[in-house]
Amino acid sequence: MTSPRLRSGLLSLAFALWALPGGAQSPSPSPAEGDANKPDAIKAILDQELQPPIGGYSYNPQGRRDPFVSLMKPIGPDQGPKTRKPGMDGFLIQEVALKGIVKTPEGFIALLLGTDGKSYFAKVRQKLFDGEIIAMDAASVTFRQEIADPLSPVRTREVKKTLYPSEEARQ
Repeated sequence: MTSPRLRSGLLSLAFALWALPGGAQSPSPSPAEGDANKPDAIKAILDQELQPPIGGYSYNPQGRRDPFVSLMKPIGPDQGPKTRKPGMDGFLIQEVALKGIVKTPEGFIALLLGTDGKSYFAKVRQKLFDGEIIAMDAASVTFRQEIADPLSPVRTREVKKTLYPSEEARQ
């Protein structure tokens, strides 16, 4: 490794040789000067200086994120974006619309309209892509939504969809 002063001197010399009229042609050096003044030798020295260390790139995060890794790229295999399954398991809570609620001897069943234009019947504990149904009554369905924001202090929140949203707005 060379010192920063020598490196900047070599860079200045390389630029000066490049800027000479007629290209980097200079008189051939005497044997006493050695190969250090040849443009190829300078290029070899600069290439050697600019190569990463043999051990490769390493970063000690000390609790911080690596600034050279894209924020759009998943960090680990379990932290990447989930793939959506077909049907109710693949819908986000915000994507489904509550169209009806049916009372049966076993409890309530919700009629949900998915983004694919199909209707689905759902009971309590039905899983969706980002949550599940936790409660249901004659006029509403309550979902527990998992929050994917790593900066959020809460990990889940309750989302309530009502059968008659216009009545809810009047109150």
